[in-house]
Amino acid sequence: MSLPSAPVRAENGSAPHDEVEARVLEERARWAMRIHDGLTQTVTSAVLELQSLRVQILADPAGAVASLSTVEAAIRADLREIRELLFELYEDRRTATAPMAEFVESLVSRWGLPARISIDGDADGAPADVIEAAHAVISESLANAAKHADTPDVDVRVHADAKELRVEVEDRGSGITDTGDDDPHFGLRMMRARAEDIGGTVEIDTTPGGGTRVVALLPVGGRGEER
Repeated sequence: MSLPSAPVRAENGSAPHDEVEARVLEERARWAMRIHDGLTQTVTSAVLELQSLRVQILADPAGAVASLSTVEAAIRADLREIRELLFELYEDRRTATAPMAEFVESLVSRWGLPARISIDGDADGAPADVIEAAHAVISESLANAAKHADTPDVDVRVHADAKELRVEVEDRGSGITDTGDDDPHFGLRMMRARAEDIGGTVEIDTTPGGGTRVVALLPVGGRGEER
């Protein structure tokens, strides 16, 4: 009688099915981050605007109608993004990455924040994973500023050099605290995880009434990676 053969091991000593499971979990985490970075925040923005309409519709019907048009446009944009995400899931197609300045300006416009934006160096020349991590940091930080800071006073600073991409988002609002069912800390954990995945760091300095400052240092490494 022959003995059962031992499972085939990969070069790193793990069984193939372990590597497959790890890759599946990694991919699921990536999609969770992407959905949170994009769709979750835009839907939250639309909900906040609809809540404000409860008061506006009585005091300013014409303004309420205009606001409804804005919400409708945002939801339609979300539907387009959902279709793109589904297409990518089935076709594994990567969409083009918007230039950093355009990306930041679109977020500032979405949340209605008259932020000051400073982009220094070739931020768009960084590898794709670095840019994606930077997008995650900026997106989450601006969303938290809009939802929890209670101030339009926000600065977004991006500096790129041969060694790293530095992202800094600072507001002078009320700081991040526990907020019940819309807890920002989940997004902050995902933002930090995204940076750490590429060897970067995220530091968050926040105090009640003293504002919040998020600084991400993302190592560039080799440049010229295809995006």
